[in-house]
Amino acid sequence: MKLYFFLLLFALFYFISSQNYVFAQNNKDITVKIINTDDLSAIINNSDLPLLINVWATWCTPCREEFPDLVKIGRSYGDKVRVVGISVDDSDVLNSKVIPFIKNQKADFEIYLLKVVESEDFINLLNKKWSGAIPATFIYDKDGNQKEMLIGKQSYESFEEAIKKVIE
Repeated sequence: MKLYFFLLLFALFYFISSQNYVFAQNNKDITVKIINTDDLSAIINNSDLPLLINVWATWCTPCREEFPDLVKIGRSYGDKVRVVGISVDDSDVLNSKVIPFIKNQKADFEIYLLKVVESEDFINLLNKKWSGAIPATFIYDKDGNQKEMLIGKQSYESFEEAIKKVIE
């Protein structure tokens, strides 16, 4: 009995400590990884394609409203632009809110959950002029230079217009 309990405890600890949460979407596994500002900096600086980063949360109504357009952008421009969603939800709601939301939206682009000690570091990394209000979208060229900052709820057309400026 003690061995069974130990193995169960070990498996639970391993699952929690891995900080990667996988779910299947359209017969494709999607991993939601918990990242920090160093990880985000690496994403920005190591992309072979132009990069669209959208910062959102499940508790943010405008974020939820624009999300279907992000999914559509990801499908329309996924071969030309790397689309990344960064949830700023609390990590405690990853399984109860974030993953169900992503599944419901049928999102098939990269999704991360941000966990930082100092939110100011995150804000300054993306843009020192950004207040931290969400939704917020940042578009980078393939060299990691920020070209566009879109604050507030956007439409498919506004995402597309900003992307075209970077890929053309």
